[in-house]
Amino acid sequence: MADDEVIDAAPDALDAPVSSDGESTGAWPKEVQAEFTKKSQALADERRQFDGQRQQWQQQQQYLQQQQQSQAQQRQHQQVQAQQGQKQAQNKQLLDQLREMSYLDGPTAAQVIERLINEGINPLHQALQQRDQALAQMYKEHKQMREGFGKHTTQAAESDLTQRFSKMREEHGLPDEEWANQYLQDVWYSHEGDGLANEYPDMVRARLESVRKGIRDMDRATVQKAKTSPFPGKGGEVAITDGKTGGYKTPQDRADELWPMISPGQSE
Repeated sequence: MADDEVIDAAPDALDAPVSSDGESTGAWPKEVQAEFTKKSQALADERRQFDGQRQQWQQQQQYLQQQQQSQAQQRQHQQVQAQQGQKQAQNKQLLDQLREMSYLDGPTAAQVIERLINEGINPLHQALQQRDQALAQMYKEHKQMREGFGKHTTQAAESDLTQRFSKMREEHGLPDEEWANQYLQDVWYSHEGDGLANEYPDMVRARLESVRKGIRDMDRATVQKAKTSPFPGKGGEVAITDGKTGGYKTPQDRADELWPMISPGQSE
């Protein structure tokens, strides 16, 4: 403990003595230093003694509390035993009274029924009510605990998925946009199984490569289709049939030539 350590602060932290010429000598006399160390050690001893006495007092208080609790439990146990003994004596007295009777009269029957209700049925009913209340409280606490655990688990799962999707976007250079997030979610939720977490990166990579390949093929097909278009290119140098247009033609002549192909079955 910090209080048990000997205070060894250097006495020269105070105003150091000065020499005759007004300059500080930088050190206290040995007698002063020895006195300071002696008092510091004495203070540390007093602190250790105080801590020991405080710990001893706390132990005594704890022992007294334990004794009081033990005595209270013993008194309660004795009271319960005394009550049980008293009830047993009363029951025995009533049974002996019933055995000596040749027939059961009204007052005695009423006394038996009253004791049966007060000492048997009513306590049992109260015990059942207490049990039902305890079970209801236990169910309520259990339900709250399950709901809290489920909420925490759901939040943790959502956070894990968000981090997983963000990592996939970074690995594949996808933007943080709705279509990219929707794509990653579709890949995740379209599969199931215990190994989904480990197989998910490969699934994203394979499907993304397939999509990119399909887009490249579509782009190439579009370019190829544009190259083989039946319409003349810029400048009017490509013909529909023989690859040549036959030289320059006026816009009217070009329109008359292309009109049958644009509107087949219509007259000029």
